[in-house]
Amino acid sequence: MYTHMNTQYSTVSPGNREQLQTLRVVNNHCKAEIALFGAHLLSFIPSSDGKERLWLSETAILDKSKPIRGGVPICWPWFGGLYPNHKANEHRKLPAHGFVRTQDWRIIDIEETKESTIITLRPTQLGLYGFSDNLLTYVEFTFSEKCSIKLITKNHSEQPIKITAALHTYFNVTDIHHTKVMGVQGRYIDKTRESRTFEQLLPYLISNETDRIHLQDEDNQFESIQVNSQHDNISIEQHGHDSVVIWNPWQEKSEAMVDMQDKGYLDMLCIEASITQGTLLAAQERHELVQIIG
Repeated sequence: MYTHMNTQYSTVSPGNREQLQTLRVVNNHCKAEIALFGAHLLSFIPSSDGKERLWLSETAILDKSKPIRGGVPICWPWFGGLYPNHKANEHRKLPAHGFVRTQDWRIIDIEETKESTIITLRPTQLGLYGFSDNLLTYVEFTFSEKCSIKLITKNHSEQPIKITAALHTYFNVTDIHHTKVMGVQGRYIDKTRESRTFEQLLPYLISNETDRIHLQDEDNQFESIQVNSQHDNISIEQHGHDSVVIWNPWQEKSEAMVDMQDKGYLDMLCIEASITQGTLLAAQERHELVQIIG
């Protein structure tokens, strides 16, 4: 085990995470844990209330054979089936949500102050599936009273490059039947209903399978979101996104997933800071996709 001030870098002791190398963070404001596989945030517990903000499946597969179900998967340089290069997409079977969540990431920097712990990670492999190896990405975690996740993309090539991306966060809720989302309204694309567009009714409640892309416009920027689940409240800030994806698989799909317990849908809700419309990075341009959890 290696110690960097309040941050411990270790292989997890025997248990259901023993095959993952992680970074465990303990500071004055919170506890957290990141798997280096996928730069995947597994846990964030603020000291203010001692409540876990993130949901991690009890049956998540943690042997690196597939992505981790729960926490905060990083989807880059494409999200879902939204691969920007359609010609390439026709000729190869692509992994869902990009190629960085199924590889180990390197520690670039760990910085600590009295108020926060800042950890920067970078993938070990870039330039895959037709993307330039001059398209770089980093993730910067800042752990304090809140958790900030900043997915940074830099185009160091001489050509513009289009990406889609997401911070695919699984939030821990007490009971999905008594969970309300505030700060998200307006039109959305419903992927459970042939990707047709609908208007979101308020209050925003979850009562069946939900897979919605809420598109930003002049009236709805979705920068501040609240999740209220009985006596629990989660605050979410998002920047650098063009949409918010809200997802819950509901009972039938939960039962069909080997890495999700049958009733897992009852205490989780994904609220994802997303780029679904695509962002075009000019040569030497930088982009930041940010989600802040409180």
